[in-house]
Amino acid sequence: MNDRQSDSLDRLLANLPRDMAPPGNLWPGVAARLSGKSRRAAPPMALAAAIAIAAAGLASLFTWAVLENRSVPRVIQTVAAASSFDEPHDPKYLLARNSVERTFRERLALLEPATRAKIEASLAVIRRAHEEIRKALAADPQSAVLEQLWESTGRDELDLYDSVVQATQPSTTRI
Repeated sequence: MNDRQSDSLDRLLANLPRDMAPPGNLWPGVAARLSGKSRRAAPPMALAAAIAIAAAGLASLFTWAVLENRSVPRVIQTVAAASSFDEPHDPKYLLARNSVERTFRERLALLEPATRAKIEASLAVIRRAHEEIRKALAADPQSAVLEQLWESTGRDELDLYDSVVQATQPSTTRI
C-alpha cells in the first residue's frame, strides 16, 4: 500500500462512529436463510428404510437359525460342554472363603452339641444340593435355572457361616 491509500484509510476509519446501536432482532433473517438449505446431517428416508429392512432381515435370519438349532457355533458348544461348574479358583476368593470358614468353625465349637449337630446337618444338606446341581449343570450347561440354583446354594453356605458368626459374636456393653 502506498502512503496516499494509507492516509485515506486512516481518515475513513477515524470518521467511523465510536458507538453503533445494534440493528433489530436478526434471528428471523438467520432462521429464514437456514430453513432454505437442505440438511445433510440426517440420513434420507430411503437410507433409513434400507437400514430398517436390513435389520429386520438379519433378525429374521437369527430367529430362523435359533429355531433350526444352528445358532450355537461348534466352538461354543465345546466350551459349554467342557465347563465343569467347579468352585472359583481365584486366590483372593479362596483366601477370603477360608478365612470365613475358619471363623465359622471356631464359633461353631462354642455352641451346644445339639445346636452344632443341627447346623452341621444343614450344612451337609446345602453342600449335597450344591454338588447335585453342579452335576445336573454338567449335563445341561445351558440351563439358566440350574445355574441360578447352583449360585444360590453357594450363597446359602456362606449365609449359614455368617449367621453362626453373627449369633456367636461376643456382646459388648457400655459402662
